[in-house]
Amino acid sequence: MRNPRFVRRILTPAEREYCRTVEQVAGRWAAKEAVAKALPFRLSWQDVEILPDADSKLAVRVTHPSFEGTVWVSITHERSMAAAVAVYERA
Repeated sequence: MRNPRFVRRILTPAEREYCRTVEQVAGRWAAKEAVAKALPFRLSWQDVEILPDADSKLAVRVTHPSFEGTVWVSITHERSMAAAVAVYERA
């Protein structure tokens, strides 16, 4: 959060509007890394958006043209660490 360029590079505009704490930014970063490792093609940081849906569950939106399917993520925080797991379900 001390480096606004980093936050702008990693998070989409909607994620920047939603994320107000270091934990939220770190969690999104970890989740995007997990999504990138789960998918069989390269992504940019802006190709993945992770925001809560109407039920406050994490919803993943992937805008890469090769993407078909669903990605599920789980984010956890512990003191100074954030971790995430992503599961890719192909269409």
